Amino acid sequence: MNASSPLAPLVRGVHHIAIVVPSIAEARKTYEGLLGLSASEPEFVADQKVNVLVTYAGTQRIELVEPASADSPVSKFLAKTGGGMHHVAYKVDDVAAALAALKSAGLRLIDEVPRRGAHGTTIAFVHPAATGGVLTELVQEPAHGH
Repeated sequence: MNASSPLAPLVRGVHHIAIVVPSIAEARKTYEGLLGLSASEPEFVADQKVNVLVTYAGTQRIELVEPASADSPVSKFLAKTGGGMHHVAYKVDDVAAALAALKSAGLRLIDEVPRRGAHGTTIAFVHPAATGGVLTELVQEPAHGH
């Protein structure tokens, strides 16, 4: 990473790739059954009105995201695209510090302040216009780890 980048000292790697699916139960048959990925149990994330199933390809997380209501932001994505790759998430030690660094660098944010994500994480989204058309999430693991 470029040392002059505002996130250079903050990004620790890829946290996960998120894929929007119309049905976790159906997608699980492919990702867990056919691809052989291990999986957790789905979690409802009220703030985003989604159900999330974390699968693992080795140590890499692939999150399957299903809208839990018609007014979920993911419902709009699903209706428009039919599903597929939704965003890339990066691990950071401090989401608030990462947001401050990006904001001071003039990048367009979706979230001005961190919020709760799946599995006790703290998250924030960066607008795709700021990252070459890719929705980007910043993820901070809970203090007790995950």
